[in-house]
Amino acid sequence: MVRMAAQFTSTSVSVRTSSPVLVGRDAELGAVIEVLLARPSAVLIEGEAGMGKTRLVRELLNRAELADVRVLTGSCQPLREPFPYGPVLEALRGVADAGVEPLSPVAGVLRPLLPELAGLLPPAPEPMADPGADRHRRFRAIRELLAACGPALLVIDDLHWADEHTTDFLRFLVSAQPDRLGLVITTRNDRSPVGGPLSTPFRPAESVRTARVRLGPLDVAAVRRLAAGVLDVARVDEEFAAKLHDCTAGIPFVVEETLRALAESPPTCRLLDEIEVPVLLREAMSERMGTLAEAAERLAHAAAVLGVPAEAGLVGSVAGVRGIRLSAALTETVTAGVLRETERGQYGFRHSLDRRAVYQSVNGPERQLLHSRALRALAETAPQPLVQLAEHARAGGLTEQWRQYAEAAADRAIECGDTSLAIDTLQTLLEGAALTEADVERMATKLSKIALRGLRPDVSTTLERVLAERSLSRATRGTIRLNLGLLLVRRPGELGRGRVEVEKAIDELADRPELAARGINLLAQPIDGLTPLAWHEQWAKRADKVFERLRDNELRLALTGDRIACRAHVGDGSAWADFERLPGGGNATIAERVQLARLWCNLADAQSWVGHLDRAERLLRDGTVQANTTGALFTVELARGTRLRLDWVTGNWAGLAESGEALLEKYPDLGAVVAECSLVLGALATVRGEFADAERHLITTGILDPEHAVMPVVLSAAAVMIRLRLSTEDLDGACAAADDGMKAARHKGVWVWTAELVPAAADAYLLAGRTADAEAAVEEFATGITDRDAPVAEAALRSARAVLLAGRGSHREAAAGFDDAATRYAELPMPYPATLARERAALARLAGGEASATTELCDAADAFERMGATRDAGRCRHQLREHGAWTPSPRGRRGYGQQLSPREREVARMLAGGRTNREIADGLFLSPRTVEQHVAKVLRKLGARSRTEVAWLEHDLGEPAKDAPAAPAAPATPLPRQARPKQAV
Repeated sequence: MVRMAAQFTSTSVSVRTSSPVLVGRDAELGAVIEVLLARPSAVLIEGEAGMGKTRLVRELLNRAELADVRVLTGSCQPLREPFPYGPVLEALRGVADAGVEPLSPVAGVLRPLLPELAGLLPPAPEPMADPGADRHRRFRAIRELLAACGPALLVIDDLHWADEHTTDFLRFLVSAQPDRLGLVITTRNDRSPVGGPLSTPFRPAESVRTARVRLGPLDVAAVRRLAAGVLDVARVDEEFAAKLHDCTAGIPFVVEETLRALAESPPTCRLLDEIEVPVLLREAMSERMGTLAEAAERLAHAAAVLGVPAEAGLVGSVAGVRGIRLSAALTETVTAGVLRETERGQYGFRHSLDRRAVYQSVNGPERQLLHSRALRALAETAPQPLVQLAEHARAGGLTEQWRQYAEAAADRAIECGDTSLAIDTLQTLLEGAALTEADVERMATKLSKIALRGLRPDVSTTLERVLAERSLSRATRGTIRLNLGLLLVRRPGELGRGRVEVEKAIDELADRPELAARGINLLAQPIDGLTPLAWHEQWAKRADKVFERLRDNELRLALTGDRIACRAHVGDGSAWADFERLPGGGNATIAERVQLARLWCNLADAQSWVGHLDRAERLLRDGTVQANTTGALFTVELARGTRLRLDWVTGNWAGLAESGEALLEKYPDLGAVVAECSLVLGALATVRGEFADAERHLITTGILDPEHAVMPVVLSAAAVMIRLRLSTEDLDGACAAADDGMKAARHKGVWVWTAELVPAAADAYLLAGRTADAEAAVEEFATGITDRDAPVAEAALRSARAVLLAGRGSHREAAAGFDDAATRYAELPMPYPATLARERAALARLAGGEASATTELCDAADAFERMGATRDAGRCRHQLREHGAWTPSPRGRRGYGQQLSPREREVARMLAGGRTNREIADGLFLSPRTVEQHVAKVLRKLGARSRTEVAWLEHDLGEPAKDAPAAPAAPATPLPRQARPKQAV
């Protein structure tokens, strides 16, 4: 009999908690309730250990639909000699609490079994000589007592531990079930006796409505929700949820135990690989292993060392068990629940924590021997599983073989585009192997190159250590330093340090221009920092000279892509023509396809900033597919940032805030993604009137430190900040934001990036009486975008000039200018700024005395409402009331019943964020009285007893109704001055 190795840890206290909500079982729960409401009914809930059968029943018994039904609950226990009728008698003891209907004399036979019911039961009849007849009379008595309870629900949990008397009675009961009784049985289908849970098929009488529910593992989405509930957070990272699902097989109990083992540590994928096996899981596996004979135990040990499901012959070879003994031992491990057949002919553990528990029980010398056997067995297979061979060689103490297999595995991963595996393997070698200087140079160079495809900030630490501690050749040092610099510039606040490393590398590679080319090209890219465009253009000229000397196709393609994207970013129309002349990538290598993916995604980003949104959509779609298939993970995630902002600009706002928050959580060290997510989230919060959140996000864009930030993002964030200040009537703050933004724009010199900034700055300046500053800003903008290919800048110029006209009192000309801008925005398409321009046009006409313009203003309000820009719609309605023109929609209001209306959802979200009624009123442009009414309805519809309960309930609202508007996006043109709503509307 096996003895699990002792696990010695420091003293700790573990408080067991469970998810506050049932996850992933809505369909099953709904089906069971429907059946139980139509009594007589019987439900059998089956599933493997840990699938949540008891949890489902607990949720079932708390449902309001069953509030008027008496619940009698009994649980079977895993006792060596179970008590006769144990769970049934446990359930019947609850009968005394509420009394029963009159009983016949036969019920008296239960007096010895249920003395606590003596006051309800008739006198005990004379015992019968025939044991069979006596048992039948006892069955009848129990059934009669259940029938006398009225509408009732009998729950028998964990039937697989039941005694034969209980299963016999339940067979009797379902054959003639009382009309008002519902029956719920839970059982493990891997422990059910032969023939079924009742030793016969589960077949209640035809008059009994029946359901049989088999609970399987949760999918990744459900595991993610479960993790959020257990950890008490709004959401968990998607990658972490996928890893958690992988190592727990989606079994709810295992998921919860694993999350408890994380204690107070932040949930990360790496932590899942390092946590100890939770005590309850280790004890459960120890119990199963304790039933195995020696040969079966050896098979389990071998399977744990192999680590992945394997054919029976391979497991037996490693264990030293063959022939008939192998078949018998394998059957024993499966019967005991230690191993399972994962695929046809392959055997492994149910989940990785089970495997780890068994692996940790094997003593050190035996583990090393088994790894050596596994290495010999796997080395004979073709193709060789290099990763597994490297792991077995290392664990078997065979250092030289480990180095050889690991480097070969990294090379194969690079060829196949498996970036994460290549980085992990090379990093492990550099940090743990005894390597020669030649080995270090070769492997560190590979790591520095492949790291550029990935998303691993920890690689820079490894490379910095290699540079500091190893004697490297000048060319190798320059190559590694260059790639280190390219990694650093991606991280927030590291632009300056990264550029310093790149410039050092260029000096070290002075006689190797083909190696220095990427560094020179990086310094030619103007998108980051305040460095003037002219400085980047000098490096661009140097890059042009180096390019002519290059012969490497991958490098030429990389530099070509960067040069095209760079020119497109600054509005050079020839860049698109050069892109269209590029040859296709049909015969390209993996490395060349990585560069093509970079080109498409970078060019998509550039086209989205200048306003060629249709091009951006196509490029982003194709580039993301290419990046995913080649393992260009960094490019994939940069593309997500572009996708997020493109969705905001084009009005695709459903779920945008959630996507942005998830990206921020996943990649806090990826500067460009952080900046774009923060811009979108700040803009969304501004439009929603959540001004504190908006400012927090906008600061994260780098607006306070433009020297190390993504400049198009900073300039757009400045525009949003101006609108935010105007919305809160902070005119001085709005002008300060305009001054900072214009100063950065003038320093940088790329005016196509100021398409949002200039109209907003002009608005602020005019409201402050700084007419000259407004006119100067618009004039500089007009000059700066001359001959540039930037449709969004052209639309913004029309809007900015219209702002000036309105400021001079030329209302008719201003209205025409706003109309022109609206048309241009709509053609891009950018529906939100187009609607803002239409609103401004209507206001200009109203200011000029055209009363009929109220129709246009009403249309703008409706358009905002459809988009989900509720605050903008409220502002338009307010303006209509100011002009005495507002009337309710002739269609009337849609009735939402007990569902939240779109406006009530907005209020619920702001309540969940801790907003006061006054803040909600300001944010949604409503009167305080109207907000009070909405808050009361939200509390009533959600069933919340207080405002604080809304925070949790609001997360569980699900998707809004089909015709409910999506979350609003940020404005792309300036708003009119924000008048506060009156107290009564």
